Amino acid sequence: MTRLADDTEIVVAADGNGPSPLGIDKAIAIVQSRFYLEPRAIQLIAPFLKGRGSWRLLTIDFGVEALRHASEFLMCFAFVAANTTLCGTSPYFEVGFALPKQRPLEDPVFLLTVKTIVGIPFPMA
Repeated sequence: MTRLADDTEIVVAADGNGPSPLGIDKAIAIVQSRFYLEPRAIQLIAPFLKGRGSWRLLTIDFGVEALRHASEFLMCFAFVAANTTLCGTSPYFEVGFALPKQRPLEDPVFLLTVKTIVGIPFPMA
């Protein structure tokens, strides 16, 4: 696990003695593409919560949780209502990004699905 400058956590699966080299390569590619991927994920989850506020990316998970949800990776977002701060009871959503089973190798396209919906507080650091 590592933390980016904006406090987003990056979780990569272990491979024997440390993080998986393939997981690290995936994480680098996705972090470099996050400003393209984040708005698409938020577009998918925004209809679940009405009201004023903002979405905060908490985690990008390439580890066990992503595998458990049959995803290449999960992006976890918390909703921070207007005039409040992020807290342990802020609602959160995980959006899974999966590659289709049959896909051209040169043109990966991710399918987005909501994996977890509102209600379970996340641990605060």
